[in-house]
Amino acid sequence: MITLENCFQKSDKVPWRIIEGEAILVGVEQGEVIHLNDTAAEIWNAIDEKNTVKDIVNHILDEFEVEKEEAEKDVLELLDKLLEKGVIEPK
Repeated sequence: MITLENCFQKSDKVPWRIIEGEAILVGVEQGEVIHLNDTAAEIWNAIDEKNTVKDIVNHILDEFEVEKEEAEKDVLELLDKLLEKGVIEPK
């Protein structure tokens, strides 16, 4: 289970680009193309081996008009999906 104290990093094996504010990732495991909207792309950009999930949530709160509970839910759900697809890994 992902907590607010976890840190993640992008997988070295996943090619990605930001195009017109959206992130395009190529999942190595399934070979699928993953499209992230502007909010999800902002979360993707905040993923590094230093930022905790809490740091990412706070970043989203600074960038978008959203309630804290909704930001936490959205960040946790996206990280769970990205982890499942193998494009991020725990640090």
